[in-house]
Order: sequence, then C-alpha cells, then structure tokens
Amino acid sequence: MADKSSRTFAETDARIAESIIRSIDDAVARGVKWKPPFDQTAGFPSNPTTRRAYGGSYNGFILLIMSSNYGDNRWAGFGQWKKAGNAIRKGERGTAIFFPRFKCAKCNKPAGFAKKCGGCGTVFSKRADKVCYGFGESKVFNNLQGSKPLPPVGEIAAIDPAVGFEKAASLVAKAGAEVRHGGNRAAYSPTGDYITLPEPGAFTDSAAYWATSMHEHAHWTGAASRLNRPGITDFSGFGSESYAYEELVAEISASFLCKHTGVQREGLDDQHAAYLASWRKALSDDPAIIRRAVGEAGKVLRYLTK
Repeated sequence: MADKSSRTFAETDARIAESIIRSIDDAVARGVKWKPPFDQTAGFPSNPTTRRAYGGSYNGFILLIMSSNYGDNRWAGFGQWKKAGNAIRKGERGTAIFFPRFKCAKCNKPAGFAKKCGGCGTVFSKRADKVCYGFGESKVFNNLQGSKPLPPVGEIAAIDPAVGFEKAASLVAKAGAEVRHGGNRAAYSPTGDYITLPEPGAFTDSAAYWATSMHEHAHWTGAASRLNRPGITDFSGFGSESYAYEELVAEISASFLCKHTGVQREGLDDQHAAYLASWRKALSDDPAIIRRAVGEAGKVLRYLTK
C-alpha cells in the first residue's frame, strides 16, 4: 500500500497536470507560438523573421556562397521581408532553395509538414509515417536586396546571467553538470554527458537563458546514472514517441524549476505552454500523457533540489 507521502505526491501531480493542460489549451486558443529564445543564426545563413538557420546541406551551402556576394548571411522570402518592413527592391532576383515534398505512407495523400494526415487521420509520429516523393522550389532574398535592410548584427554582449537570478545559478552549480557555452544550439549530449548552450548574451534576456538551461538540465537528469529515463538512455530518434515524451518531461520540469527558483518574465509561461503543445500534439493530444510526464517532472525537481 502506498504511504501518505506517495499519495500526496500523486494527488499533487494530478492537479498540476490538469492546470498545465488548461494552460496549453489556452495558449493554443490564443494562437501563441513557441519561438527560440536565442539567436540561432550565428555564422550560418539564416532567416531573421523565423530566427532559424537554413537546414539541409544544399540550401545551407548555396546560401553560404551567395552570402559572400552581399556580406550578409540573412535571407527570407519575398513576403517575409515585406512583412518585416524590408520590402524587396524592384528588379531584384531571388535565390532558389529546395524543400522536400511528403505524402502519407499509408494513403499517399500529400502531407507537407503537417503532423496528422488530412486523408486517413494517421498521426505522423515516426519518420516512416511520411514518404518523400520529390522536391519543391522557392525563392529567398538577401537582407541587402531590400529597401530597408536590417542593421548589421553586433557582437554578442558579455553578460553575467546570475545577476538577479542567484537562486537559479546556485541550483545549476550544485547539480554539477558540464555546461559548454558557444554556438547557436541548446542541447544535452547523452553520449558525452554535457550540456551545450549559446552564450548568455545571445538570449532575448536572462530569464530565457535560465529557462533553457533548466530544460537541458532536466534532460541531463535522465542519464542512466541519475533518473534513468528511456528517452535519454534508449534514444530512438528525433520525431519518435519516446523523444516527444522526453521533451514533454523536460519542458514541464523547466516550468517547475523556473517557479522554484523565481525565474519569471512576461510571456515566459505562455512560451512553456506553446512548446508543450507541439509535443502533446505529437502524442495524439492524450491528456494522460501530460499527467505521466508531470510525475516524471516531479522526480526531476526533487533530484535537482535535494
């Protein structure tokens, strides 16, 4: 029979899960979209309107070469630049990039980048659920081809993220994870057992830095020598159900840890909810998944605050 403390934890987890589900549904209803909290563009062709680097070896390579003609590595579509206030000048020619076209492996209906088939209803949770049947082409334009180019990107400011966030800094220091700063990626490496984060000055603010750090530290706790979560110890590929579940656990944990350490700013809770919504969708919108993930996040919180 479960002891009183175990029942209390379970009851608390259930209440928190329902609260998180309401937050997710509210964020979705208001159209809140998750945005990377740091600049992902360092040194590589990127889209400043989406804050993402161009993926794919060919697209990245061709835009890298073309960037040298302009001295600027920022690229976007015609409409994106217009919306950003940098309308492309008349007579400018775009550069072609390519994107894969996908169809549902089950019914062959074109699927694009949707997460669920509009024909047979298949949820695209695994790479094999979609089949690539060719490539499409679109045109992008350099920042300097516009009428009001964005100003040059300055150097990343050297800041101390611990200022005003001493409790968060103390929790991370006590955990003792190896944290490497640099580049434009936030991740935990299970094979190397270390966390990679962009420089603190690359984030929109220090609260975003700590929220991201908490997310990656949550992944770090999943190692076999710590909480031994399958999403970390038995990684089965990006886009898999176990990967989606691990992301849910990490982001709920980050939300808990931010509350525990006093990391807050306007819009941060909305961003947690928007990020969770994308992974909940990958797991077929099952509220029970959230409740299970909350239980795992509770273990992360207890591990990092013991």
